[in-house]
Amino acid sequence: MKLGRVYTWVARPSKPSGGAARTEIVPLEIESSSDGIVRLQGPHVIVRNGGEVYVPSPHGSPEPVPIGDASPNADGDFLFEPHRGGGRVDKVVLAEADFRARYVEASHFGEVNVYYHLHRIAAYTGSLLRELGAPPLPRVTAVVNAHHAATVRDASGCRDGVLKRDRWLPFQGGHYRLPGKPIEVAELDVLAASGEIHFGPGWTLLEHGALVDRVGSRYRANASHNPGIIYHEYGHHITRHTADFRGNSLRPADRQDNRKCALDEGTSDYWAASLLGTPHIWVFHKRHDGDEVHARSLSSSKTMADYDESPSADAHANGTIWAAALWDLRGELLQVERDGARRADLLVLAGLCRLGQIQADEGRGRIVRLRRVRSGFATAAAALLEADAWLYDGAHGAMIRAVLRRRQIPIDGDDAAAHRPAAATSA
Repeated sequence: MKLGRVYTWVARPSKPSGGAARTEIVPLEIESSSDGIVRLQGPHVIVRNGGEVYVPSPHGSPEPVPIGDASPNADGDFLFEPHRGGGRVDKVVLAEADFRARYVEASHFGEVNVYYHLHRIAAYTGSLLRELGAPPLPRVTAVVNAHHAATVRDASGCRDGVLKRDRWLPFQGGHYRLPGKPIEVAELDVLAASGEIHFGPGWTLLEHGALVDRVGSRYRANASHNPGIIYHEYGHHITRHTADFRGNSLRPADRQDNRKCALDEGTSDYWAASLLGTPHIWVFHKRHDGDEVHARSLSSSKTMADYDESPSADAHANGTIWAAALWDLRGELLQVERDGARRADLLVLAGLCRLGQIQADEGRGRIVRLRRVRSGFATAAAALLEADAWLYDGAHGAMIRAVLRRRQIPIDGDDAAAHRPAAATSA
């Protein structure tokens, strides 16, 4: 069994955030490759490094070279240091050798961290899908140091990054991508048809959060070092291949829709909270204490009265209503059932599978009609109740209805407005 160094979350009820980040050496379940090279790949996920850096050529001029995928040490283990998320090699033409080395090692730590957490959520949800008799999810590709903006891509000066006015910046955060029209960040490489997760190296320095607390100083906002982001983005892989909110299974494989509705964002936030064991899904990067809690924490008191129906609405913000309701349900099930957490996760996943079974009439506009009904809160509420009826003979129906009503989420389609999806986002 190979070992890897990663960040994990340990519960500490005495802390306002509910816990703390911990550096831990964990076993990595890696499958053997046919060429004998040990890689971070398994049945559920394959991780690669998309970064590049400039190094001195034999003539002394800067030469771009790929970082390359993480390799094990002499003992076969992946034990890299996080180096506070790494530096900003995009800001200089040729960084000093030790600075480059820290940047590269931070990216390899990110690969290991991503592999461990993606394998964990994928193996867990895979077991739930088997229990439901549903097909398994396809293996996902994860790219660390994606859209790094560190090197010039072509003669025009284009970089693989985010263009802000006249300046290229490294991508900050994560996104789930399918082949199709690009959103926000251009995809310069061919994407896997079954889905890819990209983690940017980030450009800002964090002042708060569990990682800052862990190292005692500022920390680069490197998405691959944040388990909350990792779990959230895999949540989109789950929804794509179950509920399929955008109807992508009906589209050509190379022309899928990357936008996300509120239910998609909220459900992905729920999976992040479930795997972390805390409602504070942004705790690794953001402040959570007695005076301030991140707006997307599932401890939110938001209801459908806070739902923004404008075309420019933030699907993440609207999705928090759904995520918080699911978290409420999970908490109540934990109080009455020994396996309450797993029951909640099973109900959520079964509800997603039910949404994916909804069809629309053939003809022009079929996909538009399909995504509208699948992304409605009332439809999702009905699917959750149907899942309970199927799995538990409706034993939790009254509890589910009470939770939904507290959040003012309509039940049985009694509010047509709730079927209107929120404005879509891309992350």
